Amino acid sequence: MNEESLHIEPGLRWYAIQTKANREKEVEKRLSDLHIEVFMPWMRTRRRIGSRFHWILAPLFPGYLFCRLDLIESGKAARYSPGVRDFLKFGNQIAEVAVEIVTSVRERCPGGVAQIEPISAKPGDAVRINEGPFLGLEAIFEKKMKGSERVAVLLEILGRQTRLVLPSETIEKI
Repeated sequence: MNEESLHIEPGLRWYAIQTKANREKEVEKRLSDLHIEVFMPWMRTRRRIGSRFHWILAPLFPGYLFCRLDLIESGKAARYSPGVRDFLKFGNQIAEVAVEIVTSVRERCPGGVAQIEPISAKPGDAVRINEGPFLGLEAIFEKKMKGSERVAVLLEILGRQTRLVLPSETIEKI
């Protein structure tokens, strides 16, 4: 069996590192301690904890983070850090991430947290409610409320449209 060796080029470049499950933050700290530039974008999301929903920070790219390094100088230290699975590779080539991509993602993540518009519905669009007492019911999207974390929808109850104000992540466009 003829295996090709891994192709490595010298120079400071951005790479994606795949981490073991739920170890992104630990890997980010370890690589930073090795003086490797790391970019780990986060997003705000709601998760059910017990019987309630809470806002938490979760990785924007679960299982991955970006690092800028010279593979010849610090590739082994990064690859064999606890919590690291491997560099993202295509065949025998470690995938390089373009500087423009990292810059673009950074611009959309002030303070390292992505600003994501939770719903793209327009007034009059049909939506489905995904949680709470109205779970599974269809409604008509009316408008986004101030702060865009809440929306107003019109739900037909007893033959008339009734306005409900819900968290924006609890509905999806049909």
